[in-house]
Amino acid sequence: MFKKAIPIFAKGEEKSLNYPLTLCATTDSLEGAKLYISAFSFYRLYVNGSFVCSGPARTAKGYARVDEIELDKYNIDGENSIEIQSVGYNCGSLSTARQSSFIVCELRRDDEVILYTGRDFEGYCDFRHVRETERYSAQRHFSEIRRVYEGDFRVRSQRVELCAAANTPKYLERHVPMPTFESVMAEGFASKGSFAFDATLPCRPTRSSFYISEEWGRFEEDEIPSKPFRWVQQQRCKKEFGEGAFPITLSAGEYVTVDMSRIECGFISLFGKALENSDVVVAFSELCDPDSFAFTDINCQNVIEYFIDGGTKIDEQSFEPNTCRIAMIMVKSGCVEIESFGIRTYEFDRGRFIKHEIKDRELARIYSAAEATFAHNAVDLYSDCPSRERAGWLCDSYFTGRAEYFLTGKSVIEDSFLENYRLYESDGTFPEGILPMCYPSDAHDGNKFIPQWDMWYVLEVKEYLTERNKSIDKELFRKSVCGIVEFLEKHENDDGLLQNLPSWNFVEWSNANDWVQDVNYPTNFLYAEVLRAAGELYGRSDWREKAERVAMRARELSFDGEVFIDNATLTDGVLVNTRNSSEAGQYYAILFGAFDINSPKYAKLKAHIFDNFKNFNTEGRGFVPVNAFIGFYLKMCALMKMGERELLEKVVKDFFGGMVESTGTLWEYAQRKGSHDHGFASFAAIAIDFIENC
Repeated sequence: MFKKAIPIFAKGEEKSLNYPLTLCATTDSLEGAKLYISAFSFYRLYVNGSFVCSGPARTAKGYARVDEIELDKYNIDGENSIEIQSVGYNCGSLSTARQSSFIVCELRRDDEVILYTGRDFEGYCDFRHVRETERYSAQRHFSEIRRVYEGDFRVRSQRVELCAAANTPKYLERHVPMPTFESVMAEGFASKGSFAFDATLPCRPTRSSFYISEEWGRFEEDEIPSKPFRWVQQQRCKKEFGEGAFPITLSAGEYVTVDMSRIECGFISLFGKALENSDVVVAFSELCDPDSFAFTDINCQNVIEYFIDGGTKIDEQSFEPNTCRIAMIMVKSGCVEIESFGIRTYEFDRGRFIKHEIKDRELARIYSAAEATFAHNAVDLYSDCPSRERAGWLCDSYFTGRAEYFLTGKSVIEDSFLENYRLYESDGTFPEGILPMCYPSDAHDGNKFIPQWDMWYVLEVKEYLTERNKSIDKELFRKSVCGIVEFLEKHENDDGLLQNLPSWNFVEWSNANDWVQDVNYPTNFLYAEVLRAAGELYGRSDWREKAERVAMRARELSFDGEVFIDNATLTDGVLVNTRNSSEAGQYYAILFGAFDINSPKYAKLKAHIFDNFKNFNTEGRGFVPVNAFIGFYLKMCALMKMGERELLEKVVKDFFGGMVESTGTLWEYAQRKGSHDHGFASFAAIAIDFIENC
């Protein structure tokens, strides 16, 4: 893939935290030239001062996907400059698998190598990028603080010695299409006001889903010179007037809010001019009142700070992509003229969507939100959200994979997503046969994995090989699929059911997840489907036969004549059913339990489904309705299996309608918390098509 280029990095810095290495080179002509480039962690490319792209596509540890970029259209007469900005994070995250940093690139014209790393590039520790910052989130990397000034950045940056990087990856094609990099600009500002520090306001010092240890990767408190996330929370704001047009001049203690009208995903972009030395903070949120800005409860630090020299033109774009509907631009000190604010998109090209005409107006709006949600979460792999994590979770991918094929007629993102898992190499962290719950990542703190998510992987692979990409050799997946089944078989009890599965057992984001031991019946219905799928893929009649036994035994033991019970616990050495019955558990049974829901035996259960369990007597038993994931998605699948279009239409409108009004995207939870832009939710498009066309 590279003829001469070798991966390089700043000498001695391959494992340094949040290290900004920028490479520079020049050439006489870019006519007919193509740049081959990859990096870890990420890069962005400028040619002759113009932004070109950001990358690369993420992949498995020890591998690197290579972007091929045509540069002919950027050619100018005379000297052409190439600037590659990169950051090596070298910290634990859920969005990349930790490995040492590198950049590798090669400029070629046909077979002629014009420039390449290892010979032609100068390297600089980029002064514009402040290294010592707080983590953006536990799941991603570091928050951004930028220095902005006129002139060549190299004057203030330190020239560094480049050397061959310790990381010499195996190269892969990108496969997935390049995302769109379009500018979406705000029409103006939503409000203007003033602010002042108020120590009585509550302040959450950090926003993190879990404790970020030193081993996980962080700077110590006393190493971090500025903490804008904390600063924003203790500013009392006073609105002075409503919407207006840019440009607007702001002095110290003044702010404007911007409402993009819906969530946009990409690089935060700020334009203007500093009239004097200024400190500007941009805070952004997926969902809040623009007149009283507040961070959403999403466990990430949505804030960027800029230190700007007076007289400097502001033309800034965040290095990392984020999500934003509401932004607040606050002048901490100095004076700036804000000319415009917006997002440079970083999303799947919506021009690749198949056009589906949705006749019902409300369903059409939800469908459009499903498309937007998919576009934001299907760039280089399937991500759960494009904000807090950008992580490639199993189970989520089962639903997003279906959505991609429905929306585009292809599986190009899924091809790479599943290839990443095929390339995963166990280092002994997990039991034999187990795959990580999300990948590429370091999401194995305490050797944690989700056995149910590995089961959903088997179901996804089966559908992928038999429905979405029949040209792929199924033998490529034999090891991973069979390894999972063989791991699960070790945990069967005398009834042939799974009992006391290790690690983090997960059936749904609700109290149903408190009922996963000792025998969890929803998990066993899922296990039956896994055995069917693996048996069909690899000609294992013994697994297919076992699948029917498992489904039958789970039905016999868990159905109480009205609903399915969620779990049985050991009492004096004997398994005894609890009285716990989740709504999600009913849909696991309907989908995978191999029975006829229209049989008189299940009449009461069917009635409860139709009245949303309003007449279900919960006295003396545990009951919990579905939450968004994965219960509501199982509910949609069950109603489609049952052919209940009218009921499906009602629940889809009730569940998603308010989301569309608020953000134009679909959410992680039913509640106003967490991510308001979650990849699996794009599955709603399939349900809407069923409502209108089946």
